[in-house]
Amino acid sequence: MSFRDLLHLVISNLRRMKARVAMTAIGVVIGTAAVIVLISLAAGLQRSVTQDLGSIGELTQITVYSWRESIRAGEEAVLNDRALAKFRKLPGVVAVTPREPMMGNGMLRLNRLVGNVQIMGIDPTQVKRLDFVLASGTDQLGRWQALAGGQVAERFHNPQSQRPVEETFDLQGQALQLVLSRTGDDGQPVERVVRLRITGVLEESGGQDDHTLYLALDDVLELNSWFAGKRLNPGRDGYNREALVKVATPEHVAAVEREIVSQGFYAYSARSMLREINTVFLVIQGVFGGIGAIALIVAAFGIANTMTMAIYERTREIGLMKAVGATNRDVMSVFLAEAGGIGLLGGIGGVLLGVSLGALIDLIAGAYLAAQAVQSGAAASDVNISLIYTPLWLPIFALLFSAFVGVASGIYPAVRAASLNPIAALKYE
Repeated sequence: MSFRDLLHLVISNLRRMKARVAMTAIGVVIGTAAVIVLISLAAGLQRSVTQDLGSIGELTQITVYSWRESIRAGEEAVLNDRALAKFRKLPGVVAVTPREPMMGNGMLRLNRLVGNVQIMGIDPTQVKRLDFVLASGTDQLGRWQALAGGQVAERFHNPQSQRPVEETFDLQGQALQLVLSRTGDDGQPVERVVRLRITGVLEESGGQDDHTLYLALDDVLELNSWFAGKRLNPGRDGYNREALVKVATPEHVAAVEREIVSQGFYAYSARSMLREINTVFLVIQGVFGGIGAIALIVAAFGIANTMTMAIYERTREIGLMKAVGATNRDVMSVFLAEAGGIGLLGGIGGVLLGVSLGALIDLIAGAYLAAQAVQSGAAASDVNISLIYTPLWLPIFALLFSAFVGVASGIYPAVRAASLNPIAALKYE
């Protein structure tokens, strides 16, 4: 039997039992739609989380912390200049710098405004390799020069009214006063004023850089020595907080991170967290897809029942087909094709229904969440929430899977039909 004859025969047979085919296909429609909606929901949540993570953390950066006790035999992993030099030699590493915070209390002053921000020291020779995105100015860090985060200006307020500045102002090129205070040996307060010049302002990134003022590492170490009342040597004794390692591409992150950990340090990267999150969401997609597949399995029994009933109704027809030369393979092909056709029709309907339901859910849920975000103070233009994302492979997979379910459920009826004795089938009433 040629493919054309088989297709014509299958279409003709399905048309003869339209009502039964439609009712059977409804089960496939529901199951396929459930698979589409549930997996699209998981994929949408995954995309939303990974996009937010990508905007907060640079995917080519690794943050390194020092363990007090190394995992190696009793050695102490000290985050000093020797350790940083080892990091720079690792394949794929393009920049390494400590991130040394100012330890004491300090207040920024600009004319009549004051502000409090995090002050961090970094290696000025590595700044250009860190690929800071500038809104204005340059990324040059000289003596008592600073790079300001994108939201540092918003941290200033009028001390008389205790209100934040209503209009944002540009810090680029501004001369600030950094007012420091500590307690002297005699118990009396000691004050120091340092003049800073803002050489560049960073673009807003949504992360900790937005509220950070970056100085040259030597400047921050000098300030920390002043606060401590003695000269500090973190290059030998170890930096207080962390180091930043930047690699050439995200593909280098995993290997560099493993090597740093093997040296006794703790390493963290947005890339590794992204990998863990993707693994979790793959499991969630599998669970959601399995829940939807249960409905398809139930629909498979409906298809099997429909095709089994068709055997009894078409017993003489099967006998006639065999009498005129149809082989068992031909009979099986007809029943398997009909079962697969029911599954495919249900899959098409399920994909259309699932995509439509997903769009409706996304519209309603997105509008509700956006309204909640606006009530919380977010600008309406900045709110763009999407919970549903249907990847291109999902409808294709759903169609193929629904057709497979149909064919699989038609195996038993097809085998039973092919095994009928043609003589007995012709005599069947």
